Amino acid sequence: MSLLDAGRDEVTVYPAVPGDDGYGGTLPTDGNPVQVRALVMPAGTDEDAGDGYLTGAVYRVSARSLPAGPWSRVEWAGSVWSVVGEVQRFGGSHRVAFDVATIRKRA
Repeated sequence: MSLLDAGRDEVTVYPAVPGDDGYGGTLPTDGNPVQVRALVMPAGTDEDAGDGYLTGAVYRVSARSLPAGPWSRVEWAGSVWSVVGEVQRFGGSHRVAFDVATIRKRA
């Protein structure tokens, strides 16, 4: 599974960490950036513009390990993306284990 170890794409993941909200509570903020080699492939579109054009591209990021979650920020292909939902973790032996995240472009 060499695509998991040496993916074609370079992705920067900013894991969500708790930060001060200024009112004594916490809110998710960007943590230290992590560079990840990954395979990024289209997963479809999620919106119909009504005139025959589809917008709102969604991609799947597959990597050996993704330090991401629902509040994480991802930079890829010159754009900023949000992680949609939880990262799917596929187990098994250490040779075949990998993570998959769905990302959507931020507006």
